[in-house]
Amino acid sequence: MKREVSAPKGATIKAPEPPKSEIRQFGNAIEYMVDQMAQRWRTQIFSELNQDTIAKFADAKQSGNFAKVFLTMAARVQRKLLKQFSTKRLDRMADKFTGQANKRNRSEFYRRASNAIGISREELEATEGLTFQINAFQAETQQWVKKLRDDTLQMWTSNTLRQMAEGKGLPEILSQFDGMVEKRKNHAKMVARTQIATFNSLTSKARAQNLGITKARWVIADRERSRPSHRSRSGIGSRCQAIASCRLLNHKDLLTKQTLCRFG
Repeated sequence: MKREVSAPKGATIKAPEPPKSEIRQFGNAIEYMVDQMAQRWRTQIFSELNQDTIAKFADAKQSGNFAKVFLTMAARVQRKLLKQFSTKRLDRMADKFTGQANKRNRSEFYRRASNAIGISREELEATEGLTFQINAFQAETQQWVKKLRDDTLQMWTSNTLRQMAEGKGLPEILSQFDGMVEKRKNHAKMVARTQIATFNSLTSKARAQNLGITKARWVIADRERSRPSHRSRSGIGSRCQAIASCRLLNHKDLLTKQTLCRFG
């Protein structure tokens, strides 16, 4: 239930910043998954290929079409990796770091709010009632981590198969594979950074709306590094995509204004 609170006209709550520690740790955890998958892919697929007949990728003990041979090996390794990095394991990983981010956001948001509305942080936390929304935000992060795992395996399979079909040798294929691995590691860090920042933004928005805050102001942190379209909107109260602070309205305004703005 949305709370109706009163505050001095112009009171402002600055939304908590995304937690750098959780972003770094989450990124390291996802990057570790990619690295482990790559090691198994190398040792259980590439190392088993007969290098004497690498041009055709046909091992005397694995006679038959090279594509079928490779796909059989890839399917076997994928089953092992899906067991090692199971859905439950990835869900626990996502829950761990979003849970830490949520705890920090809750404490910091209500600490800042308590100074503006005169209600203690402890009381605000105890009466929040946003469990279902927070769970939904965490589930979204879970899906992104599983998507990264599945997309990575599919990418390695399709790209390796295409290079084999083009007649490329194992050294070249391994070199390109290593390049793909590094890109996926960088992507893992990007996913962690984006998901923790998004989660932090969504939880801030939910908590603001739960307090009855209906108006927000776009604030940029660094004018020099911000894009022109963002600089031009800095300080404007409107429906925004990237908001760093939210303005509390007085009780009268709460009854007449319903301008909901996004945090980001």
